[in-house]
Amino acid sequence: MLNFIEGFSMYWMRYFDFKGRSTRSEFWWSFLGLTLITGVISGIEKIDIKVGIVVYLIFSVLTVIPNISQYVRRFRDIGISPYWVIITFIVPSILVYTVKHLPWYIQVIDVLLILSDIVLSILPSKEE
Repeated sequence: MLNFIEGFSMYWMRYFDFKGRSTRSEFWWSFLGLTLITGVISGIEKIDIKVGIVVYLIFSVLTVIPNISQYVRRFRDIGISPYWVIITFIVPSILVYTVKHLPWYIQVIDVLLILSDIVLSILPSKEE
């Protein structure tokens, strides 16, 4: 089992690795690290909204590929087709930016897709 430093550093070292597998500990330690960074960025936005938005946009651009690659590896690790990343991660990520302008039922679907993503990420690894 990995510790926080190992799991979070693997997130960055495996930036373009779409072929391997990611264990639960690797996935959730990086999730914690990204959540902490997002919290810091939120604090920056409270101090200066313009700087905070710029930092958040840069952070989002830097993490989009490793997020997708890590979900692909995690889904492969639990025995689910990596193509499910499109439905459970990419689509909700796009919808979240337009959610205020969408009908209520699309918002519900978005939340359900995000929850399914979390549930799938919790599942234990499958043997190869």
